[in-house]
Amino acid sequence: MLRRTPLCHVHLFTALVPVNSVKAPQLVSGEHLETAKKAVMEAEPLIGRAPLETAFDLLADISNFHKQRELDRVLEECITSYRAELYKPLVTDPFQRLQLHEAIMAAGYYQRSSRTSVLKGESVRFVLHHYNFDVRRDTSITRTVHNTLYESRTSTSESDKLLGDLLLLERRLFGRMRFAPTSGRQWFVLGLSLDDIKTEADVHRVLDIPVVKEHGNFEMREEDSGKLWKKIIVFPGPEPISSFSEDGDFAMSVSEKDLRLECRIQKPAPPMEFWDRVKDTLLRYWVIWFSLWIMFFMVDEEIITVTALIFLKWRQTRILEEEAQKTGGKVYIASASGRSRDSL
Repeated sequence: MLRRTPLCHVHLFTALVPVNSVKAPQLVSGEHLETAKKAVMEAEPLIGRAPLETAFDLLADISNFHKQRELDRVLEECITSYRAELYKPLVTDPFQRLQLHEAIMAAGYYQRSSRTSVLKGESVRFVLHHYNFDVRRDTSITRTVHNTLYESRTSTSESDKLLGDLLLLERRLFGRMRFAPTSGRQWFVLGLSLDDIKTEADVHRVLDIPVVKEHGNFEMREEDSGKLWKKIIVFPGPEPISSFSEDGDFAMSVSEKDLRLECRIQKPAPPMEFWDRVKDTLLRYWVIWFSLWIMFFMVDEEIITVTALIFLKWRQTRILEEEAQKTGGKVYIASASGRSRDSL
């Protein structure tokens, strides 16, 4: 049986759709058929009891019109059932919702592959459009990924399971084109924009997550761009098999620069030699002294005037006190409090 363990991660969409192109009358057969049916059985607690296993039995032989029509009906029933699950208020678990989306994409893929009246590549178009328009708008999934990789920066077993499944799905759908702009933005993975990765610490923090190391297939290299700067480049590595977008001729013509993440990082300053440190210290103290000197001579007239007035007032008060002492009189000095000052 296919079971998720710490050492083995079974990707539902890959188990259901093992190849990118199928041909009638046997859309799935042999080992691939057995693997898909086992994956459906194990995913039933999450995706519900839609007749997807029955659909795979029919996929083994659609040699006549009646079998094709029956397969189309069963697959449509599966898609309707999975969409109904997504709209239930209680279905909030992001991993469960991702499994439902993958089941919808697999059912839609085989439904269109079995029809003789659809255009070439329509099955691949359905899968890519469902991901770009339905999965990308599923806020339960995007918020969980964004919170794990950007806000809280802590991972749990549940978030690792979701992120690993999502990385495997994007690798299968887009391959090395994962960083290609979508609606004007580039994404490291669904829920984390490349604009959110700005520093060298951000790059290493994301790439060093164990599940990203295991399932991400990212490569990183550094390039010197001068004495003070270096450039860190991250890009998806090559895949062993071609992706859905490449096989269906849906890959956009974009420049290589748009298929990678580039961070321009300032190099750490080299340690200063002894005499350089001495000169730096002298220069620092000279700047402080010069600033104080300039500040003093900019306000020297005001300082001298205020100091002179304070001294003259004090001197005049002393003279009045001496005369009052000789004559036995009093000295009255105006003050803000209105009190007089008696002097013998």
